[in-house]
Parts: sequence; C-alpha cells; structure tokens
Amino acid sequence: MAAPLPDSATFDELFSAWQSASADFIDVVTPLSQAEWDAPTALPGWSVGDIVAHVSWIEGMLIGEFDPPHEPDWDSLPHVANDFGKITEIPVDLRRSWTREAVLIELADRIARRTAELDSGPRDATLEVMGPLGAAPLGRVLRMRTLDTWVHEQDIRDALGRPGHLDSLGAQATASQLLPGLGKVWAKLAGAQPGQVLDVRITGPGIEGGAIVAVGEDGRARMVGDDLLDQAGAATVTLAMSWPAYLALSCGRGDPQPWREQVVISGDADLAARTLDNFRVMI
Repeated sequence: MAAPLPDSATFDELFSAWQSASADFIDVVTPLSQAEWDAPTALPGWSVGDIVAHVSWIEGMLIGEFDPPHEPDWDSLPHVANDFGKITEIPVDLRRSWTREAVLIELADRIARRTAELDSGPRDATLEVMGPLGAAPLGRVLRMRTLDTWVHEQDIRDALGRPGHLDSLGAQATASQLLPGLGKVWAKLAGAQPGQVLDVRITGPGIEGGAIVAVGEDGRARMVGDDLLDQAGAATVTLAMSWPAYLALSCGRGDPQPWREQVVISGDADLAARTLDNFRVMI
C-alpha cells in the first residue's frame, strides 16, 4: 500500500510523480488497437482516443504550442453542456480527424519536450509559471498535471477492463490533490455545522490513508491530524471506502450508486448522505 504524496513534497518529488504518470500513460495508450482507441469511456461523448488527444493538447499548451482555429459541429456534440466543456472539446474534436498514429506521435513528442524543459529549468516548486488555468506555482501545476494524466489513465483502463497502477507515484500525487477538497464538500456543500467532524478512510487497494475534517466556529472546514481528533471532537460521520470508490466518487465517474453502496457509513446518516451527494471535487 502507498500513502498520498505529502504537502511538503519537493520539486524533484513532484517532477518524478509527473514523469511517472506521463510515462505510464504513454505505455498504456501506445499499443492500443483501433477498436480499443475508439472504445467509449465514462466521460460523456469521449472515446479512449479523445482522452489521449486531450492530454496531448494540454501538454502542448505548456510548451507554448497552440492549435489553429477550429469550430466543431456543436449540434453533433450534445454532451457539451457549458463554456468550459466547449474549451476542452475544441482541441479534442480537431484531432478526431487525425489518425491514431498522428495523435500518439504528438503526445510522445510533447511529453519529451516538456520533460526536457522542466529538467533544465529552475527546480523551484514555488516559482510562478503559466499553467492550464492561469498563473500558478510550478509545484501546483505539476500536481494538477499529474492528477489529470493519472486519472485519465484510469479512465482508459476502466473503459478497457485493465485495472492497474493504483499505487504508482501518479496515484499518490492524485490522492494528495483530491483529499483537500473534502473541506468544501463537508462545510459548504453538505452543510456541516461548527464542531462537526468528518473522518474519511481510504482502504486500498493501492492507496491507503484518509483525512479528518472539522468545522471551526467560524464555519470554515480544516484538515485535522489524527493526533488532534480528540481536540476536534468525535467524528460526526465516518466514511470508509476503497481507493477505486474514492476515485470514482471524487472525480464523478460513471453511475455513483454502485460505488456508494460499497461505502461503510457510521454516524449521522442524513449528513453522510448529503456528503456523498456532493462528493465530486474534480471538474
């Protein structure tokens, strides 16, 4: 079992996690047949190949490469429901006219050049750089790209029935990115009140760990260490679930009900239900 990557991770640790996730992603998608490439995934309207195109597009932006103008036939893409969806759909739709080999060549080339750029640049996680969503510290950008790439690898594995890499560096970095989102889920979305405590336990396979979140008198949720639980108060709700269940619920993948049925709940049942209703933290 592996644990989430710590908040104190250095540039080298974050860089290694991104390299691991990127290399694993390439290894999974490169040998795919055309039928596997065209297979649908849990992401509405997207095939396996569409996910590969998405990852390649983002890495291209980070090395300063931008696509030519492209306007999809939006009437044929009913799964696109908002402006953010349009932003991510345009580069994917552009690459739907490419061959599988062309997308794979672009992906490998962009990952290689991004690796060289990061390896030769300042090894400072606090350095302000341009990320996919705007300016952010380099460490934050590396964590975001690791999460996106690793989660999309899992999307592809799920679509093809090939589980794996659940304890990789990419998995560890993803867990550390998803867990802090519990604060918003607990206090803002589920409506937990001051003094109420959420205890989430991840039981593997792959990642084992969790988080304790307490709502303070100011109404804000804070992550609490295991050793401080007595000060925060007994858990109001405890949710124990597998790592795949946590991932699916946090990322909003597929029908949540089968995953929710696997969660072991103790404490306030109504508050637990509201928490699980609002568990998704990934866009």
